[in-house]
Amino acid sequence: MNQLTERLTKTFQPRLAIIAYTSMMDDWGDAYLESHEIDDQGALLEAKPLKQETIQGMIDVFFDDRQNRIAISGLLPPNILFYEGLPGGHYAMIWHRPAERRRLFFEKSLHIANGEAFVPPMLYKASRRELAVYALPDDRRPDEKTALLRAPFHNVGEEGDVCLGSAMVPKPKERTYAALMKYWEDLFWLSEFSHLQGSKSPTRTNINLLWPKLIKNKRLTWAELDELQPIGKKTVKDIL
Repeated sequence: MNQLTERLTKTFQPRLAIIAYTSMMDDWGDAYLESHEIDDQGALLEAKPLKQETIQGMIDVFFDDRQNRIAISGLLPPNILFYEGLPGGHYAMIWHRPAERRRLFFEKSLHIANGEAFVPPMLYKASRRELAVYALPDDRRPDEKTALLRAPFHNVGEEGDVCLGSAMVPKPKERTYAALMKYWEDLFWLSEFSHLQGSKSPTRTNINLLWPKLIKNKRLTWAELDELQPIGKKTVKDIL
């Protein structure tokens, strides 16, 4: 269930009613607030003066929610597909990058030398404290119908979820879209690739043989290899 559906289907029950009393003569100049707890059947219980602690708690909820929505400045980069600010200082963001050369780091147990190689066109999704990555069919800007392919990397699950590993990346000081994208990309690319996630290989053949081949031949691209696999029938629309 996605977040919007969860919000729309969540059941809320009344717990507290607040009644304001004012003088007919001075409007809101002199007011008295009274609270009624509400039982499970929806009936108002005995009235009590509204406590200062309750008022302060309500103020804190609305203030914290507003304060914690992360404020982003700067121009919106053209490769961002989606952005939404979330409560608690969190956000959800989806962006893409074309095929490009990246430096890759591997744990010694894989017996793959670190080096530069082409990576396929990529789609990134950062949400709260989690990252997911996908490969794309080509360099064009994806739309809702664009198929999602398995990212051909260790540390990535069958549904794109990333096990963030060894990279020590400081959080960006600048609250810009570009800085946030770089932060998440650095978390992924500066980590050591160490293990396969899930029972199936992300590529049609052995991924441990493919990366040495790509690192040795720096001009070789994933489009030439025909090794990428779809994630079922999942498209960009499924992760929005």
